[in-house]
Amino acid sequence: MNELKWFVWLFPLLFIVHDMEEIILAKHWCKKNLKQYIHLPITPFGGTKSTAGCAIGVYEELILWLIVTMIGNISGFYGLWYGLLVANIVHLILFHIILLPLSYRHYVPGEITAWLTVIPCCYILKLAHNILGYSVTEIVIWVTIGVVFAFVNMKILHKNINQLSKLVE
Repeated sequence: MNELKWFVWLFPLLFIVHDMEEIILAKHWCKKNLKQYIHLPITPFGGTKSTAGCAIGVYEELILWLIVTMIGNISGFYGLWYGLLVANIVHLILFHIILLPLSYRHYVPGEITAWLTVIPCCYILKLAHNILGYSVTEIVIWVTIGVVFAFVNMKILHKNINQLSKLVE
């Protein structure tokens, strides 16, 4: 379990590496490419053209991931962390590696770091799986909770991102 206490911190670190690419490039990319939007379940960056809007959303998610990671390390309970890690992997693969690049047919911010971070995230997941020894039922429960939690959080952020960005601009 001591090994896991160190590795769990790689999830928020990899998350922020990926999202920094999005923050840095989103404003420029959205100005040029958002009008080419092809109907998907979510609009990239919640439809905002604001760097501050992207940064606020990423900051909020990072704080949540850090809290969940800290709770796991303090309590030894990693269920929600495990589910959120899987949600992040699904997000990287589904949106940044498959849907968005195929929909826009060119580079989308976050695509490069999605490729670079998905492999370490999968390694962390494998390591956590081996250490935690969750049953199939526990995996299904925690992955479902993690994916729903991440999806609801993302929907709320996307819905409010323009209002949030106005607070800091």
